[in-house]
Amino acid sequence: MNNSEFYDTLGVSKDASQDDIKKAYRKLSKKYHPDINHEEGAEEKYKAVQEAYETLGDEQKRQMYDQYGKAGADGGFGGGQGFGGFGGFGGGQGAQFSGDLNDLFEQMFGGGFSSDPNRPRQGRDLQYRMNLTFEEAIFGKETTINYTRQGENGEQERKELKVTIPAGVEDGQQMRLEGQGEAGTNGGPYGDLYVVFYVSASKDGFDRDGGTIYSRVAIDYPTAVLGGEISVKTVHGDVSLKIPAGTQTETNFRLRGKGAPLMRGNNNGDHIVTVFIDVPKKLNKDQKKALTYYQETLDGQEAKRGLFGK
Repeated sequence: MNNSEFYDTLGVSKDASQDDIKKAYRKLSKKYHPDINHEEGAEEKYKAVQEAYETLGDEQKRQMYDQYGKAGADGGFGGGQGFGGFGGFGGGQGAQFSGDLNDLFEQMFGGGFSSDPNRPRQGRDLQYRMNLTFEEAIFGKETTINYTRQGENGEQERKELKVTIPAGVEDGQQMRLEGQGEAGTNGGPYGDLYVVFYVSASKDGFDRDGGTIYSRVAIDYPTAVLGGEISVKTVHGDVSLKIPAGTQTETNFRLRGKGAPLMRGNNNGDHIVTVFIDVPKKLNKDQKKALTYYQETLDGQEAKRGLFGK
């Protein structure tokens, strides 16, 4: 049984914290995302990273994986037994699983736990995987999903459901829709539907950690030395940012309230802008002359300091 494969995929140790696993996932997910990385094999690596995080990012699934390997994470324990396989969802997305503990023990240990076959049982829970753009995850949206579930008569039925995606959801988070899973047996209640979000990388170069959004912006040398005002793109639109004179490369500026909506509360997070100095590769004669004069002036000042000890 190989229960280290997912850890190896994310490049973390088995005793890694959930935060470390989340950070590793975000880094690799962005690195191999098909919208960014077009190298051969990148898409397969991206899918492997998604699969690994889907298990290790959930503490309960991680415990099952650590104990039983992939079979435990998928809900099966060998011999074709377990919680269930993959079900039919629109666009080939989604998976289904159930969690009747008595049935599990009966399957594993050959009926060692008695159970009334006529008792009401809750239906299977289902999982629907939803792809979101970076902006859709920030602002939320209303959409309609289509999936197939087992109805009360045991027949497969097509289900269409309107879903409101709340603003500020993150990659890997899930939303529970009570009673939208499969029908129960013997009068038992319906299971639930879990919508799991997969968020694409930003096309504007934004990174995100919770409610905080990060970006990098280039400034020219004169602006860094003399100061000035630049326009910075945020998810809420362009804003003006004052650059103080003498700003060094890799300096961070905080734009308060310009980040992603916080799931708890009505506020937005912040946007952290890192500026770096864009050094021109080519200069015209006047520019070269000006910089040469500037350099000679600096050299003269350094010589005076050495001469007078100041």
